[in-house]
Amino acid sequence: MAGHHHREGTVKRVIKFILGALLGLLVFAAVLLWAATQLLRAAPGEWSQPLRIGAWHVDASVTTLWRIATHPVTLRLLENRSVRTPYGVLQWRADAQPNTWRAVCAPCSVRSAELGHDAVQLTRVEFSVRRGGQSDMQGEFALGDAPRMVRGRWSAHVDAKGAELKFNLPDTPIADAYALFASAIPELSRARIDGRIHGDARLRLPAREWTIHPHVDGFAVAGLGTEALLDAVPTCNGKASTLKFGSWLPRAVIAAEDQRFYEHTGYDLAEMTAAWSASPLQGDAPRGASTLSQQLAKLVYTGDSRSHLRKLRELLYAVELDRTLGKGRVLNLYLAMVPWGEGQCGAQAASRHYLHKRVDALTPTEAAWLASLLHNPDRELAMLAVSGQVNVERVSWVINNLRPMPKLKREALVNALADWSPALH
Repeated sequence: MAGHHHREGTVKRVIKFILGALLGLLVFAAVLLWAATQLLRAAPGEWSQPLRIGAWHVDASVTTLWRIATHPVTLRLLENRSVRTPYGVLQWRADAQPNTWRAVCAPCSVRSAELGHDAVQLTRVEFSVRRGGQSDMQGEFALGDAPRMVRGRWSAHVDAKGAELKFNLPDTPIADAYALFASAIPELSRARIDGRIHGDARLRLPAREWTIHPHVDGFAVAGLGTEALLDAVPTCNGKASTLKFGSWLPRAVIAAEDQRFYEHTGYDLAEMTAAWSASPLQGDAPRGASTLSQQLAKLVYTGDSRSHLRKLRELLYAVELDRTLGKGRVLNLYLAMVPWGEGQCGAQAASRHYLHKRVDALTPTEAAWLASLLHNPDRELAMLAVSGQVNVERVSWVINNLRPMPKLKREALVNALADWSPALH
């Protein structure tokens, strides 16, 4: 009997010990969870990122997460490891320089709203990381394969309000930059590309605001065969198009679509920079930056898919078109082929369809209205059908950019728009 009571007491003590240990673990876990929550929780107004693990969640301070992720202990724990990321497998290793690490992603795939719908595939992305305090990092980057790697420098600063990343590209052959996309741009096998590019870029987070300052020198392209368009007869919907457009419509189209048409060499770097620097949070539609030469390249060669690779192809053709055809031929071919809504192709067809007259008989206001449709004909015509009124703001903008025309004449045309409507159908 005494032995039985002894065993029973032992079992009770073991159970109490286990229950006590479990309770201790629960208390420890609760304290740890509470401490993690307090450590990670963002202060009011601080840049935060929601974190959720099961039922536990916290609006975490991005600054704190950054400091944990970039702490030397964390970086050393990652040494000689491969990490799967949405971009590819990232290999992390220590560099020969003190407190410096190097990451390699090969191949690497980058996808974001700023880059269009298609992912950008790079054969190799390599960058170094050097910590400069709790809030700062810097290093170098290299894109692509030797001997045509594109190299530069980067730095980052993080604080409670956000992060600022800076990138510097030293003087680089434009051909080397294009070589990064050699597998996706078939024209590179025959294009001869001259010129150099350098510049700086800045990215602000969480707003995702880009500020870009590129400098391009001597950009020229040959070998794409665009000189074949010198004698080509443009067609629309299977019919030969006229190349006589009068005076007002060509000027109105330049005012609406490409105000520096006679100044650039196929691309407008100022407009491209403004488009790249526009915040993606400002709306779904990106700002347009295509010159008439680029739009002609799209009509004839590249199609209109919304991707940056297509834009890079378009740029090559535009630069060569501007040189081989000259401004007059580029403008005439564009006017002969551009879609104008409701199945209309080319300026002559659009003028007869919408205004019942030859294109060379258009008034300045009629020409400005037709030109105002080009950025989105279907939307503009749908708005006109609903409201019965033209887009006065856009037509006024086109008229105010018409050159040559005296300012008083432009003002008179704008003032008369409120009572003007096209004589449709």
